Amino acid sequence: MSQEKTAMVGKEKPPVDPGCLPAWEVDELPEASPPDYRRWWRLIGPGLVMAGGSIGTGEWVMGAKSASLYGGALFWVVLVSIFGQVLLNTEAMRYTLCTGEPMMTGFLRTKPGPKFWLLFYLLLDFGTWLPSLSALAAQILVVAAQGLTPQDTINPDLVRYVSYAVFIGCATLVLFGGKIYNTLEWVLGGKFLFVLFYLLFCCVVFVSWETWWRIWSGLFDITRLPRDPVSGRVGIDWSLISALAGFSGIGGLGNIMASNFVREKGWGMGSKVGAIPSAFGGHHITLSHIGTICRSGAETARRLKVWLKYVFVDQYILWALGSLIGMMLPSMLGAEFLQPRVGVKFEDWQWAAAMAQDFGEAKGQIFRHLTLLCGLVIFIPGQFSVVDGVARRWCDAVWSGSGRARQMDPHNAKWVYYTFAALYVLWGVTALTVFTQLSGAGMMKIAGSMANLSIAATMLHALYVNRRFLPGGTRPSLAKQIGLVLSAGFFLVMFGFVVNQRVVPVVQQYPQNSLIAAIVLLVVLVAVGIWSHRSVQRER
Repeated sequence: MSQEKTAMVGKEKPPVDPGCLPAWEVDELPEASPPDYRRWWRLIGPGLVMAGGSIGTGEWVMGAKSASLYGGALFWVVLVSIFGQVLLNTEAMRYTLCTGEPMMTGFLRTKPGPKFWLLFYLLLDFGTWLPSLSALAAQILVVAAQGLTPQDTINPDLVRYVSYAVFIGCATLVLFGGKIYNTLEWVLGGKFLFVLFYLLFCCVVFVSWETWWRIWSGLFDITRLPRDPVSGRVGIDWSLISALAGFSGIGGLGNIMASNFVREKGWGMGSKVGAIPSAFGGHHITLSHIGTICRSGAETARRLKVWLKYVFVDQYILWALGSLIGMMLPSMLGAEFLQPRVGVKFEDWQWAAAMAQDFGEAKGQIFRHLTLLCGLVIFIPGQFSVVDGVARRWCDAVWSGSGRARQMDPHNAKWVYYTFAALYVLWGVTALTVFTQLSGAGMMKIAGSMANLSIAATMLHALYVNRRFLPGGTRPSLAKQIGLVLSAGFFLVMFGFVVNQRVVPVVQQYPQNSLIAAIVLLVVLVAVGIWSHRSVQRER
């Protein structure tokens, strides 16, 4: 009998079948103090870290450029995207409140088993592994240091060298803080406040009410379409709009990180499993390999409702509202000051330089420098958040999903975390060296387009996990289930537009190679699925 099976002898049987991983421990859901809305700051949890990590990252490039080119047309995709993501976030948090496990671990519990889902989501996570934010921060640093205008040329080698420094510097931040989550709260919370107040000041003081109306009304006007000012024809860059939808809020697998942060915050059953310690200052922090599930029953349902009030404030008010404002503020600046430059083939860095230059020429050079500084405050902590997100997501997945990892001492989770952080740094440096023709914004477009497919997949998978593994009385309502399905459909449509515009022409040009690649990918997924299923059967 294996050690895992031996350990289960004499333990309380969980309220539901545990699927493809070992069974949870069973315990009561902790009681939460009723929320005191007069002291709202005490209700702040994962939403601050999530908003701080994502605010402005895609918006600074995609939002400002889209608003300048399209004048608020198609901005309704932002509202739909954030609404769908908040549904996903809250359902991921529901799973952790009830089990103490991050949502990715819930995914690994489903058939055909952990090995298949690790490969599947690693493929979907490809865009996130691109160091786009370091490259964008490096471009801004070079533009600021050399005083470049959109008419100048930028030295790509210098940008790459600065990208290395920014990327490695962001990676070192995850070494400190006791719980790495503590460092995230300080760094990303500070970023959130600075960016929010600076952009809000600029928009209130300098942006016309006509621009406010034009951009904000675009959230609700689904009939407005972007048209060429000369020909009057409708023209849409779907890769830009898809990235706009994918980067509104968080995007990709980043949304399910809400569940990881619930555990780190110690909400619900997360208080019973521990956290990921940092390399320095976290010597006494442990992390369980498998979660602790709450019992079913009326009392559990009552306690969960109180915890969900915290989730409501954290996600629907702080995160969703912060994400919406974080998209709209740079978009309004772009619509007001960034000249459309129709027919001009700018590189992506030149749009950022043009934004700062146009704003500075209109309101004073001090705002050129402050706007470039704001871009740095957006991208550098944003890259730190991505380093942590990649390492945390895959550390948690392997920590629970690998039989070998489950034999490790609970104090040693940080070494799995830092292994993935090191792999990400190695890959990021390699990508910056090899993909020299791919700019930071180009990487961001790839990540944004892939994010739509990732969000759709995680929405449907999270819905299945919460229906399959949560105890009775704790599962999502029918309205939320319908909302998740409809939202997944929206993100699949966004991804489909990009495929039709960007991928289909390539397939038509190279049909034989595309067919071979598709067959190879399908065969690999099927083979890994069979291997994963057999591995689960052997462990049982």
